[in-house]
Amino acid sequence: MIIVDHVIGGAPADHHARELPRDAQPHLWWFTSSRGAIVLGSAQSPDVVDRAACERNDLDVVTRRSGGGLVLVGDDREVWLDVLLPSNHPLWVADISLASAWLGQAWRDALLDVGVVGSDGVTVHEGPMEHNELSSLICFAGRAPGEVFMGRSKAVGISQRRTREWVRFQCALSLRWEAHTMASVVADPGVTAERLAGLGTDLELDVSSVVDAVQWRITERLAVR
Repeated sequence: MIIVDHVIGGAPADHHARELPRDAQPHLWWFTSSRGAIVLGSAQSPDVVDRAACERNDLDVVTRRSGGGLVLVGDDREVWLDVLLPSNHPLWVADISLASAWLGQAWRDALLDVGVVGSDGVTVHEGPMEHNELSSLICFAGRAPGEVFMGRSKAVGISQRRTREWVRFQCALSLRWEAHTMASVVADPGVTAERLAGLGTDLELDVSSVVDAVQWRITERLAVR
């Protein structure tokens, strides 16, 4: 059994604080934010963002339980899905560099299903995490295993939170990349909009069609025993 839940109009802080399930079934948690927010990775200090700038941009400051860098969410900027996989499932992989490969492939196939194409195609990053001078700060600046790209632009970012019983993959499809907004809320003045330009994708898509395609592709894989 695969349990699907749609939360529409919730606050990002509440969704990130959501407790892991008590059963041992895969879960898909679709989330539509009622608030714009800048989301910190679990290991990031709140000092990396400018609180006054966040207030001016009407953005909450939230910390998620999974790793990675800053993500700007809400106001139709992304399609947000958490995939929760119990440790007894055949797709469970202990190696974090391999664990999300199947999920990235499902996202890629779903994007192709809804007609997303790019000059360099739609690809899934394989191999280890690729770091650069911005990747520890900005999620979409790095290249993590299983993430989906169109050329140099990240289409789908994936972070993980792991326990003995569960892995929670947090996925964000970039519909609108706002380099200026992101740069304005980062405390480091050296992080400019020019440096952040093109890190994420801008996609004109029917969200309901994307949700249907992604859910079908993920469910297809989860059902394989």
